[in-house]
Amino acid sequence: MDVAPTRETGVRKVSVLGAGAIGSMLGGLIRHHDSSIECVMIGRGEHGEAMADQSLVRLDGSWGVHEVPIVASTDMSAAAHSDLILVTVKSQATPEAIESMAPYLGDAIVVSVQNGFNDEVLLRHVAPEKLVMGITATNVSVPTPGTASLKFPGTIVLGPNPTRSNAASVETAIATLAKTKFLVFGNDNIDGVRYNKLAINSPGYAASLSRTNFIVDGVCHPRWRRSVGARLAQECVDVFDAAGVRLESIPKLPDIRKLRKFFGMLDWPLIGHVVAIGAKRIFNRRPIQFSLEQDLAKGKPTEVDFTNGEITRLAQRHGVDAPLNQLVIDMAHEAQSRGAGEFFTRDEVIDRFEQIA
Repeated sequence: MDVAPTRETGVRKVSVLGAGAIGSMLGGLIRHHDSSIECVMIGRGEHGEAMADQSLVRLDGSWGVHEVPIVASTDMSAAAHSDLILVTVKSQATPEAIESMAPYLGDAIVVSVQNGFNDEVLLRHVAPEKLVMGITATNVSVPTPGTASLKFPGTIVLGPNPTRSNAASVETAIATLAKTKFLVFGNDNIDGVRYNKLAINSPGYAASLSRTNFIVDGVCHPRWRRSVGARLAQECVDVFDAAGVRLESIPKLPDIRKLRKFFGMLDWPLIGHVVAIGAKRIFNRRPIQFSLEQDLAKGKPTEVDFTNGEITRLAQRHGVDAPLNQLVIDMAHEAQSRGAGEFFTRDEVIDRFEQIA
């Protein structure tokens, strides 16, 4: 499927379940570009409180700042009578969140834009024809409560279930999310897309353990690249090959095999040096900040058991090992136990990885 044009969808109320950085950006952009759509943000914490107090969300991006009027609440009933509900809660919060939302789902299309695989949990409360699974590849943060900041243009991929019983819901979801002005695609192999994103995030999460700029101080650092990044990428590919997973590229972004090739390219004489200089110029100004880093900095629970953890579970099911992804999980738990903002050093991360043959 190609990019969906912005068009009328019949959707007049969109609610966001888990209106953190990504959720408030997506919901806010839909509302900004189509003022006929009511947007309800269901969120907690300082960010949710700020949106509720101001009845708006500030969207910071290449466009400057949009102040978008929305409804924000901690009360799930505010989402009643929605036409479409975006699920953007962290994966570990999915069971509680969808159970609390269940009485108010009505006939809404439910769109999961999350890391990991939460299909089984969501299907306990959502009819298969109404559930749409997808991913977003972007970089959004909350620099101050009430503001969502988009650092890079976003891509969204959605897809049908194996029986295509939700095909009509997928079409509506694509058309609605296209109002964000992100690149929005449909892909029949949505599982392959999701596994590819988990694999791309895997070395990024390893960099997050030391709050390392993924490109500038990770990928472009020879020892980190060879001992951590390249080995994680290779392990992910090996697991997917063993499991027979057919990976799908995220449009406009590299897949894990291309990322693995890029790691190798940086070791080439002369060419690698030139490529590294270009990458540093771009990403030193606009570093990628993964959600794991944001959560560890704030002392919040992380998704690592549902991201790298999904890869380790897939490996176990198919009789292979994924010790490097397991190490990311273990070190994330260690960092979290130390307290908010207590990261490893880059050398400590590299040393731990080099201990695994």
